[in-house]
Amino acid sequence: MKIRVASAGTGKTASLVLRYLALLASGIPLRRIAGVTFTRKAADELRVRVGEALEDVLTTGRHLDFVCDPASRPRFEEAWRELSGATLTTIHGFMIECLRRTAPLLALDPDFSLIGDWEARAFFEEEWRSLLYLSSDPAHPLFGQAKPEMGDALLHLFAKRSLAVSYTPSPGEENAVLVKVYQAVLANYSRRLGSGLLSPSEVERRALELTTNPPALGRLLHRYRAVLVDEFQDVNPVQGEFFRALESAGLPIEAVGDPKQSIYAFRDADVEVFRRALAEGEVLPPLATTYRHSRILVRFLNRLTEKLAALGLGFGPEEAPPVEGVREVQGRLEVHWVEGEVTLDELRAFEAQILAQRLLALSERVDPSEMAVLVRSRNSFAFLEEAFGRLGLPYVLLQGRGYYERLEVRDLYHALRVALDPRGLSLAAWLRSPFGGLALSEIEQVLRSADPLTLLQAEFPEVYARLRLIQQTVSQSKPLEALKFLIRAPIIGGRAYLDHLQARSRENVDALLFQVAARPPSGLEVLLERLQLLSHQSQAGDVPQSGQGVQLLTVHAAKGLEWPVVAVFDLGRRNPHLSQPAYLGPDGTVALPETPFFDELRAQAKAREEAESYRLLYVAASRARDVLLLTGSVKAGNPEGWAEVLAKVGFGPEARFFDRSDYVQRSWNYRPLPPSGPPAPRPAPVAPPGCRRERTPPWLERVFEPLPLPPLFSPSALKRQADFRGEHEPLPLPDLEEGEEVPGRSRALGTVVHTAIAQGWDPDYPAHLATLEAQEVMFPFDPAERESILAEARELLRVYQALLGKELPWPRDEDYPELPLALPGGSTVWQGVMDRLYRVGEEWYLEDYKTDHGVLPERYYFQLALYRQAVREVWRVDPRVRLVFLRCAQVVELEPGVLERALLQNIPG
Repeated sequence: MKIRVASAGTGKTASLVLRYLALLASGIPLRRIAGVTFTRKAADELRVRVGEALEDVLTTGRHLDFVCDPASRPRFEEAWRELSGATLTTIHGFMIECLRRTAPLLALDPDFSLIGDWEARAFFEEEWRSLLYLSSDPAHPLFGQAKPEMGDALLHLFAKRSLAVSYTPSPGEENAVLVKVYQAVLANYSRRLGSGLLSPSEVERRALELTTNPPALGRLLHRYRAVLVDEFQDVNPVQGEFFRALESAGLPIEAVGDPKQSIYAFRDADVEVFRRALAEGEVLPPLATTYRHSRILVRFLNRLTEKLAALGLGFGPEEAPPVEGVREVQGRLEVHWVEGEVTLDELRAFEAQILAQRLLALSERVDPSEMAVLVRSRNSFAFLEEAFGRLGLPYVLLQGRGYYERLEVRDLYHALRVALDPRGLSLAAWLRSPFGGLALSEIEQVLRSADPLTLLQAEFPEVYARLRLIQQTVSQSKPLEALKFLIRAPIIGGRAYLDHLQARSRENVDALLFQVAARPPSGLEVLLERLQLLSHQSQAGDVPQSGQGVQLLTVHAAKGLEWPVVAVFDLGRRNPHLSQPAYLGPDGTVALPETPFFDELRAQAKAREEAESYRLLYVAASRARDVLLLTGSVKAGNPEGWAEVLAKVGFGPEARFFDRSDYVQRSWNYRPLPPSGPPAPRPAPVAPPGCRRERTPPWLERVFEPLPLPPLFSPSALKRQADFRGEHEPLPLPDLEEGEEVPGRSRALGTVVHTAIAQGWDPDYPAHLATLEAQEVMFPFDPAERESILAEARELLRVYQALLGKELPWPRDEDYPELPLALPGGSTVWQGVMDRLYRVGEEWYLEDYKTDHGVLPERYYFQLALYRQAVREVWRVDPRVRLVFLRCAQVVELEPGVLERALLQNIPG
């Protein structure tokens, strides 16, 4: 394989077009060349660029550096005629074409249909549930081996099957059983799909099988004489094996890409595929001239990549060749750091204000629509929106993938569905939405009745009347008019649905109206089917977006784009890692928790995520053409995330101030921002000469500073803020469209464990477990997930029971579980719930139960200090304070002096 490294802005697509021209000139027809890239948009662009190049050659005899020999002109004329039917497609598109051409030789239906990953997952999950049921029969080969708690790990393996041709268990019986069960479920799933249905991952696997079938492979070699692959850094391991097998069979493969821009691991892309090609293939000279960047940005990017490569962070030296710029524009680089002893969120708010002020100043020379602010996660947008709104700087929050799964879009889907058929889950969703406004207990009451609508009419007549109005209006309206009615009509207590939404959600429903108006469906059923399908497609989300201004988007969404001015915000955000139910090694090995190689594979996964985060920084910085602004927040001189990387490169906050025409580096000390609100009042008019001016009352000049903490606060919330300041960066809210998973399992586990301990429930008593499963916190989980949570809760409760009568005194003379408190302290009233206060003889005990994986009592000093102080003031006793770490079966008693110091540190005086 011929492989070439092409850094950002170096004309990668132009180099591919020149290769097309060279291959055509050598005598290879266009119909014998396959052009393959990562997305449909990129494939369409490549087709257009090849067409423009052919037109240049036929009209002027040349294109860029390529000069056409007159004798070759007939070949280019033939290529021009073949352009519309040429193979210029995505990787999956190329594989599908290969499979259709060889289908009879592979026992595959040539007219096979494609299904989405979401549908494939649903089929696999159904087969897993079937196998779980059937394996309860002693005669079944997997009797006693398939267990409900395997569900998460099995679905994870299924979702990640593009990472390995096959799975092998690492040492440990649990791993061997897991892989055995997975193979059995996968075999049933494959039989169910047969030869007529393929998901994207099945397309990859069938294409790889094709390369082991000599007749089928021979047909491909007869059809194609060259394959050009773009964005090769984004292929997954199975795709990489497919191209490698084609090359080994004699089909020339030429690939171009940039390993520094490999940022799609959440889509199973693996930069190691590119690196293997570099090690084994013919390495072509890199593209080393950037046509995008200004002079100072060329120097900055060269220094960034050189230092990162030297430190082994993200990529190696051969993957980061220095580039030269051709533009005469000098450009500008600004690095701004915000430091202070407050929470990271407060620092970020001030950081956003600094950035907004800089962009506002630049807007005098550059239109705001030519600017972009890039972030790692959408959780950073709130700070930017507030700062931009404060200064009146226009902005556009660009939509991303997952748009059709957003709550407001799903609310409207269920409202339309209920209007046609008020039954099933859509009725439950409608009742929970602002349209119904019922609580979960009320919804359960409605749904459990024999006739939900009759009960709704009797118990909730206003909601029923609203439902009937929607049914009557929507059923007689066209789709667009029905949506307008649902969004804008004042039917929810005199208010419209739109009035219940935040600004961002309002933009989303407006965008939905634009989308439906642009492609009006023939009826409501067609619209509902379209919305449902789009909600299951991870790539769906390109919807009309109105407005002009600075574009706010994630780095992943910015890949392949560029702007004259780019800012990268929130450099101090840490790299989160969400645990997985099973970890995979690069060779397809599988390890479950508490098996020998689990910690090693988890460490490898974290290292890969860390390396990708450095590449993500390069992608963000390389989107700018002329001006790049970098801003970050640093707590107590301890840079984290990308801030730590830039500090290693020499652009960290330790450089206090530097300013010249093309480069600014500055550190800002945090200052509190005034509260957001209406514009400042106009100054009072000046009194005319001769008139007596009234003295301004002193209270009008008084400024009320914000309190350090809210008037009502909990020690748990303060602990989270302390985590922000310390080494425990908080996990942000999940950004699904960026590949982040939804957390919540730990919260559910902790809730059911604390409930069971407070009630004294037996972990092996079915009625108690059924009550735990019915807790509201368990609702978001499917049955298999709930069973897994309950299984883990049972083990923790058994540990608690084993401690009773030993480390935990039993029986007790007085016992008070789940004891609430409200304790004034400073300017705040502290509220919370003590897990347990009890007395044995003359001794009082105050205990707090933890389900943490580690024993870190220092994280809870202040929380327990507050609890102890409340007991001393109200009960007039001084209890022994203890933390009970259930997962480790360890009881840690806290010294009174430690607790008193913690109290003084957080509530001075």
